[in-house]
Amino acid sequence: NAQLVVAMSGQHTMIKDPNNASADPKKFIFDYSYWSHDGYTEGTDGYFSPKDSKYADQKKIFNDLGRGVLDNAWKGYNCSLFAYGQTGSGKSYSIVGFGGNKGIVPSICEE
Repeated sequence: NAQLVVAMSGQHTMIKDPNNASADPKKFIFDYSYWSHDGYTEGTDGYFSPKDSKYADQKKIFNDLGRGVLDNAWKGYNCSLFAYGQTGSGKSYSIVGFGGNKGIVPSICEE
């Protein structure tokens, strides 16, 4: 029986101890904190559209991160985008995407 122990709100990510429900969650603050576990509807083209503002679709990720990289590249700056994290956490999905959900790199190439 798996239980959801991660919650996100704005820049904040909270992790609850599954073995101690009364313990305060661990709180972390990031420049960006994205929720993609649920809260979307799948369109006929396979694109995952947000049902509410909690879900971050690929377009939001591109607008928050990829657009700035691209703008600076057009200004002549050297740019890089680095994805780091645990296996299965969504790095390849965010960078490359899948099906109708194009990642940051294909979106940059289309701009």
